[in-house]
Amino acid sequence: MGRNFLSVLPVAQCFNSFIRNADIVKMANFTMLTSLLQEDREKGTFKTPLFYMFKSFSNNCHGFAIDTYVQCDTFNTNKYKGIPYLDVTSVYNPSTNTIMINVVNRHKDEAITAEVVSVAIPFINDAEVTVINQNSLDEPFSFDKKDKYVPSIKQVQTNGNKLVYTFEPHSFTQIKVKIKEL
Repeated sequence: MGRNFLSVLPVAQCFNSFIRNADIVKMANFTMLTSLLQEDREKGTFKTPLFYMFKSFSNNCHGFAIDTYVQCDTFNTNKYKGIPYLDVTSVYNPSTNTIMINVVNRHKDEAITAEVVSVAIPFINDAEVTVINQNSLDEPFSFDKKDKYVPSIKQVQTNGNKLVYTFEPHSFTQIKVKIKEL
């Protein structure tokens, strides 16, 4: 586990599942078979996208899970039909008055543009968007590319109660947006 980017997205989906079921799951432990860090025997230990994704969830998803409605294109498997390409959860933190929106784009090749709308309360200021992604799903992580694994962070403009964002193919994105005080 954790040897290439293909291992990152299922873990992010697992964490989204914990959040989505927070009304039932009061505490969840996720035990990994390996460390969040990767080791190169000659060059040392380094942080991978798995480390950064885990850090994003554990440091930022505090508070209350919010019911999140998702409408996007879907795909089918042999067993399940109508699976949305975007796997989304949201968490409200009352102490910071922020909402964290966690999005896994499960589409291997296509970016998906979505409108994120708050039906309850307007956004304040721009949103901070953190993206964890790699060009290749199956290229092994390597010490020499460790600087490329650091998430990209950018600001995205909000407009009242909505923002529009394009989620990169096969990526994990976390959006942090402040809302008006309740």
